[in-house]
Amino acid sequence: MPRHTITFSFLSPWHMGSGFGEGAHLDAIPVKTPAGLPYIPGRSVKGLFREAVQLAEECGQIPQNTIQQNATLKLFGSRDDSLSRYETEPGLLRFSSATLGNGMEAWAAESDGKRQTNAEAVKQLFKPLASTRIDSQGLADDKTLRKIEVAIPVELTAEVEYSGEKQEIEPLLALAASLIRQAGSHRHRGLGRVKVTIGEVAR
Repeated sequence: MPRHTITFSFLSPWHMGSGFGEGAHLDAIPVKTPAGLPYIPGRSVKGLFREAVQLAEECGQIPQNTIQQNATLKLFGSRDDSLSRYETEPGLLRFSSATLGNGMEAWAAESDGKRQTNAEAVKQLFKPLASTRIDSQGLADDKTLRKIEVAIPVELTAEVEYSGEKQEIEPLLALAASLIRQAGSHRHRGLGRVKVTIGEVAR
């Protein structure tokens, strides 16, 4: 099946939530690879593209000569958790996770004498970010201080493979990529600004 690279170029710190914290030190930490590197899980990559295609479809902006009817369903499949897997309809697209690459993963996981040095370098990819709620008098509300860990701006790469006609799928992928402006949580605070681009077919 044809495969394209997807590049996520982050323009601001970002937080792809893991649902976990780190005790009293951090209220929320991001998802990390086994070697401790930031990444975007494949299901989240798919969710970003699905949201973008659905927006384009609802606004009547699906390009001519592409999948005109039910583009979101055809590309991404059914999204009804109440249905069994035998009742759902699979989509045409398959997404991988967006990572810093196998080379970086191997480097971060080195087990020789460099591991401690590499581990310290990996820590530099993250930083804490604190916030609190301000009351009507301009003072911080009690017990509202929250600290989350965010990743610094980096460039991640994923892949998407598809079944279907190239001339139908490629314009939709390019359109969806152009509509993705933020990724991760806490977007209202300016986190996760990103530029997404679709590369050539990967061999």
